[in-house]
Amino acid sequence: MRSVARWWKASEEGKVECTLCPVHCTLKEGGIGSCGVRINEGGKLYTYTYGSLVSAAIDPVEKKPLFHFLSGHKTLTVATPGCNLHCKGCQNWEISQIEKKEILENPFYRDTFVPPETVVEKALEEGCKSISYSYSDPTIFAEYMIEVSKLASSKGLKNIMVSAGYINQDALKDIDEFMDAYSIDLKFFSDDSYRTYSKGKLQPVLETIKYVFSKGKWVELTTLLVPQYLDEEQLEEIARWIANELADFVPWHVSKFFPHYKAHDLPPTPVEDLEKAYRTGKEAGLKYIYVGNLSGNRHEDTYCPNCGNSVIRREGYRIIYTDMEKGRCKSCGYKIEGVWE
Repeated sequence: MRSVARWWKASEEGKVECTLCPVHCTLKEGGIGSCGVRINEGGKLYTYTYGSLVSAAIDPVEKKPLFHFLSGHKTLTVATPGCNLHCKGCQNWEISQIEKKEILENPFYRDTFVPPETVVEKALEEGCKSISYSYSDPTIFAEYMIEVSKLASSKGLKNIMVSAGYINQDALKDIDEFMDAYSIDLKFFSDDSYRTYSKGKLQPVLETIKYVFSKGKWVELTTLLVPQYLDEEQLEEIARWIANELADFVPWHVSKFFPHYKAHDLPPTPVEDLEKAYRTGKEAGLKYIYVGNLSGNRHEDTYCPNCGNSVIRREGYRIIYTDMEKGRCKSCGYKIEGVWE
């Protein structure tokens, strides 16, 4: 559905500048943003994805991934098309990397609208405790996300943003008002890698993470181990940055890469590299490190940092055993950081 965008300013000669994200697209009449879903019409910026849901599903919250936020609960996940980054190995490229011409040629944008009330009602009907905004990057449907999250919050539901964190601070402040938890991709610790793999930059992502953490929101970070773009030095820098700039209890998910989209020239991440990343996190002093996209590995469980007891055992996204009581290890009473109820 076409709707006036929220973050933009008029420029000279009928141009508009989108201020939603660090790309800062300046568009002449009829120009379409890098995200593929925002257009200058008559000197105003419009989004064509307001309520144009391309995906909606009931997921375990562990799939986001969030392992320390209402662990084991169901979350309704929604998405609209488009993205403001262009990762070579995007696994959801069919919905995120749409061609600019689609915004005008595909009737989906004009005719599809799911009201925020419908999303919230569905979440409640399905017994979900939260709504997640994911699959594509929710930054590009921020206006819709804000309206859904506002209503969801009033009905007692939590809100989760799953994002690459590539967003400007003014927009982030508006989004954060009703957000409870974030799963953010910290892809690399190198501008060169961000630029060549994702067409982005590192610093705005770091600023996003620090901002939401400073507001007391629950944050978990994910780093996909992309061969040739992410090296051991970057992993060490990421682990140290989490420990020093955030806290040692922030969960860090290191995940196996599989080739998708335009990255079929890259191999899957070797298992030994995942093990090295896990050890890197431990050496930096991080308490909770998880290995993702590797079935049956021992690093899916949550261990008590004090006594080593396995307080949550997982198989994939399914919890098979818990040994906590009121957020504390039953064995030694140590407080396991997270939002548990």
